[in-house]
Amino acid sequence: MERIAKKRIPKFAYDYLVGGIGDEACLQSNRSSMADIKFSPHYLRESTDNPDCSHALFGHVYDAPFGVAPIGFSGLIWPKSPEHLAVAAKNHNLPFTLSGFATSSVEDIAAAAGTCHWFQIYITKDDDVNQSIIERAGVAGAEVLVVTVDIPTTTRRGRDMKNGLSVPPHFDWQTICQIVQRPAWALASAAAGVPQFRTFTPYMPVNASLDSTAEYLADLVNVPVTQDRLKRFRDLWPGKLVVKGLLDPSDAQLAKSIGADAIIISNHGGRQLDAALTAPQLISQMREAVGPEIALLADGGIRSGLDVARMMASGADFVLLGRAFMFAMAAMGPKGADHVMNVLKAEFEITLAQIGCMRVSDLPKFLI
Repeated sequence: MERIAKKRIPKFAYDYLVGGIGDEACLQSNRSSMADIKFSPHYLRESTDNPDCSHALFGHVYDAPFGVAPIGFSGLIWPKSPEHLAVAAKNHNLPFTLSGFATSSVEDIAAAAGTCHWFQIYITKDDDVNQSIIERAGVAGAEVLVVTVDIPTTTRRGRDMKNGLSVPPHFDWQTICQIVQRPAWALASAAAGVPQFRTFTPYMPVNASLDSTAEYLADLVNVPVTQDRLKRFRDLWPGKLVVKGLLDPSDAQLAKSIGADAIIISNHGGRQLDAALTAPQLISQMREAVGPEIALLADGGIRSGLDVARMMASGADFVLLGRAFMFAMAAMGPKGADHVMNVLKAEFEITLAQIGCMRVSDLPKFLI
């Protein structure tokens, strides 16, 4: 799917999707960490014809222990991606997490995702904006609020700088030349309109230019997330609250102390710090720090059902994937959402059967 995606979308969109930061060492570590996780298959045991792939989280029994991670600017990769992925997630009984910087609003996704609707938010400098977005997420029926904390400042990503990619996007001769070589993407994007961060649209300056909009958004979220700021979100949100982007056990303990229901161990897909550790390297330390009371979710480098099993066997309570879903959207358009979920489910079930594991909770027993 990734190979086909590269042929179907403009270079600036593909590089935005696959790229990391710096030398992209962290990006490579995410994948190599997956390859380092091995299983010991048990063949001469009870029947494994029909492993039970279901898994419970936050009182909801999902069909498999994985879901869609929040993906910013997803409509740049393929128009209406959030809507298509939300519908597919609902049909497959998997959680879909809408990014606060997705190109669809929290209201757009409400009906599509149903009870599988999670919403991810960035803490902003404006407390009124924070409260308004949280209230809108609640009204829209989001079951879980995911608060991302690992973007304390803006970054410099080489691929995007080289391509002249801005947020929101400008279209110059370089980008236009790339677009005309991808007619299917161009036609679908023209029908959908210029990608915008629709959850933030009500708070934008009136009649703002692209430059002023970019400056406004960059300044709005350019704020470190302190324990006090996170506590305000916990006080405002009545449902399950998940803290995304923690890589230190002491931070995990602080999140637990303010009442977080779960933590996502994540290095932001290798896009923030090129010297960050990976989720498999940290899961055991994080578990020791917070105990069994709160859930540990993990992301980064997961590309298959086998990788989902690897992460669950390493101690994660649930797994989120981002790029894998977007490769399918870019490769196949709207059909890609359903297709990739079928593939991931099948690969996960085959992995359990191949190693002799009858239920998800037993996966750590097969880890080498």
